[in-house]
Amino acid sequence: MTVAVAVAVGSVLERMPTVAVADRHLPITTNPHRIDDRELRRWKLKRERESVLVMGSGQWTVEQRAPIKAESLLNEYVPEIGCLSIIVLGASGDLAKKKTFPALFHLYRQGFIQSQDVYIFGYARSAIPGNDLGSRIRGYLTPCKGFEQTHEEDVTKFLQLIKYVSGAYDTEEGFRSLDKAISEYEQSKNSTQGSSRRLFYLALPPSVYPPVCKMIRSYCMNKSDLGGWTRIVVEKPFGRDLASAEELSSEIGELFEEPQIYRIDHYLGKELVQNLMVTRFANRLFLPLWNRDNISNIQIVFREDFGTDGRGGYFDHYGIIRDIIQNHLLQVLCLVAMEKPVSLKPEHVRDEKVKVLQSVLPIEDSEVVLGQYEGYTDDPTVPDNSNTPTFATMVLRIHNERWEGVPFIMKAGKALSSRKAEIRVQFKEVPGDIYKCQKQGRNEFVIRLQPSEAMYMKLTVKQPGLEMTTSQSELDLSYGQRYHGTIIPEAYERLILDTIRGDQQHFVRRDELKAAWEIFTPLLHKIDRGEMKPLPYKPGSRGPEEADKLAEKAGYVQTHGYIWIPPTL
Repeated sequence: MTVAVAVAVGSVLERMPTVAVADRHLPITTNPHRIDDRELRRWKLKRERESVLVMGSGQWTVEQRAPIKAESLLNEYVPEIGCLSIIVLGASGDLAKKKTFPALFHLYRQGFIQSQDVYIFGYARSAIPGNDLGSRIRGYLTPCKGFEQTHEEDVTKFLQLIKYVSGAYDTEEGFRSLDKAISEYEQSKNSTQGSSRRLFYLALPPSVYPPVCKMIRSYCMNKSDLGGWTRIVVEKPFGRDLASAEELSSEIGELFEEPQIYRIDHYLGKELVQNLMVTRFANRLFLPLWNRDNISNIQIVFREDFGTDGRGGYFDHYGIIRDIIQNHLLQVLCLVAMEKPVSLKPEHVRDEKVKVLQSVLPIEDSEVVLGQYEGYTDDPTVPDNSNTPTFATMVLRIHNERWEGVPFIMKAGKALSSRKAEIRVQFKEVPGDIYKCQKQGRNEFVIRLQPSEAMYMKLTVKQPGLEMTTSQSELDLSYGQRYHGTIIPEAYERLILDTIRGDQQHFVRRDELKAAWEIFTPLLHKIDRGEMKPLPYKPGSRGPEEADKLAEKAGYVQTHGYIWIPPTL
């Protein structure tokens, strides 16, 4: 039977003109897709119900439905009941020890994964006997805030949930052994075949993604579909340029559907990054300001006060643009610049991010400054003639109605004078400056991603006293002060939990990845061919002076004499 559903409103039905349809009368309006807001408010006050017109067999009837709760709009997670196996491939590597296992431990300690429902498998080539994997990762499992007294006991219980399987990444034997171990666990839980959940976390170099994915697909998948699932998590870098990224995506895409693939970018799990959409779209204050009419420029900055620290060989293969700007900072740019999505459903959010990336104009060579800190090539793993930048500043321009003419200044560098990551939205100057205070600086809205997470608005105010003098101050939301005692989760904790829950909002979709590489590949190829050279800069400095000049040329006005100081309790 064909069923058509139309939502109407009780009191509105009684007063609207009608038209005969299938021997019944339906309300009509000038715009049939819109019900007047005033009528809707009256109805909400009068009745807490919906009237739904349902047509079947040519007859219209009215059914009552329960009122829609506001909470349902947030797509609340419904817990799944199948047993969960988390498989960490590359379990003996640094990423697994320093990030993946600590994140899993904190989720376990906070009750987000239960010991009776989950088992963790480590897989790597190393022949690690007995419980040696546990002893290797124990030192990285830091106490959860508020649970320090039971930490040692918690660690011991957590390590009992881990089993290690040794095997190669490209042979059948190892993955058959892994599948056998997983299946034995599932059977011990009396799990119905096909209802269990398998999450494969690839803490591995991208070069081994294709063979590992082939092995998973051939030997370790859920045996049937009875509500369970198989998902894979892959780490950046997703290729070195557009061609390699597309090749990697095609190889993985032939084995898994897009809803099964979670391309993780840990910056999307940071607390202040996740607050971006809430700040923009849940506060009326920002809606009329967030455009080219009011904003002069936007800076997205990543600074580290140390060099490559033993990672010189790896870093030299990628450089600061591939390592930081093309992924982390570009994801932040998407959230800063995107339009409001239709809903918080992952596909709606990612659709808007793709639109932003597709609106970015080609990067001009004249709006790029590259740098390499002095002493970088002293690392024995780095070639003496390396052309790899350890610093980059560039201007991205978005060609759409909201951002036409607003420069997005992207900065990232190593061995600089300070460590921080922030978004700095600088507003235009006040027209008609009657207080003669423009030299003190412009209004700025700053989102401090790390460290000392904060959001603050830089304002011009009157200095206390009898004289009419002005100065720069701030409205400050510092997380350490406002949310004292609150546990702010690590990015990996949040994102791993999202993979378990099947929420892909904070993960990179294939077309999004392609659009990102389309922006940077021409510039990267010029650097690889030696057509653009990095400028030397001293470790502990701000980077090349030319970078500050580029930001000034793009329209950024630096405030002199004002320094934000994180408040203390």
